[in-house]
Amino acid sequence: MNVGIIPSYRGPAVATPGYASAFAAAAEEAGCESVWVVEHVVVPTDYGSRYPYAPGGRMPLATDQPIPDPLDWLAFVAGTTERVRLGTAVLVLPEHNPVILAKRLATIDALSGGRMVLGIGVGWLREEADAVGATFDDRGARTDEYVEAMRALWRDDVASFRGRFVAFDDVCLRPRPVQPGGVPIVIGGHSPAAARRAGRLGDGFFRLGGGPDGVEHLLGVVRAEAEAAGRDPRGIELTVNGPRDVDTARRFVELGASRFVISARAEGDVDGARRAIGEFMDGIVARL
Repeated sequence: MNVGIIPSYRGPAVATPGYASAFAAAAEEAGCESVWVVEHVVVPTDYGSRYPYAPGGRMPLATDQPIPDPLDWLAFVAGTTERVRLGTAVLVLPEHNPVILAKRLATIDALSGGRMVLGIGVGWLREEADAVGATFDDRGARTDEYVEAMRALWRDDVASFRGRFVAFDDVCLRPRPVQPGGVPIVIGGHSPAAARRAGRLGDGFFRLGGGPDGVEHLLGVVRAEAEAAGRDPRGIELTVNGPRDVDTARRFVELGASRFVISARAEGDVDGARRAIGEFMDGIVARL
């Protein structure tokens, strides 16, 4: 079982070089397979959009808590680590230019020796999309097309693409990702739409929040969509948030989960992150 970890965003430390490099090194030394970082370009001081992962519909982070750019943060810690994989959980894909994003991801993958993992979502915060100039109502269709466009740039020596939102002819993107097939794309979310996208386009599905019962239902959606698209659903990796008890962990494993992602607990405390990893490894993973 692979274990990933998200740094603490509750305080300013995540945006400091000392914490970022020490956290990533500690995760690698403690046996974590991956580190994962989140994205919000901006957070409005007031918003009407509903945050889907908390009962009150509000994001738990305050507007004065830094959320560094995920790719810049991962590029920084790539230089201080050797083995740990570098993931986004999740990058809001429709808020990015896919050609520029494909270049940035390929560069990180090349410089890290093939360790980049792109976790994506369509986004929930309309006000953020408005601030960056991205349309919101078509974000699902835009996400699907952006995935296809980036993969064309990574795959083809000379790439061309014609879509509703993206078009280019006879272009070359270098460096290309080190990983065969390009940077793996993991679809994050909790909805049937996210599960369908994972089955149709994803290398993996990251079920954000929820217990095994909800995962079981969505996995059925993933598998049905994959088969309808002529893909082998067994090739779609399942990632879930780290469970709190062994019974839940075992159920996730029975369903096919191959990665747990936990959160660092202590604000800006690398020793606290080490303790969280050790407790999870000893209390959950070792007992599976």
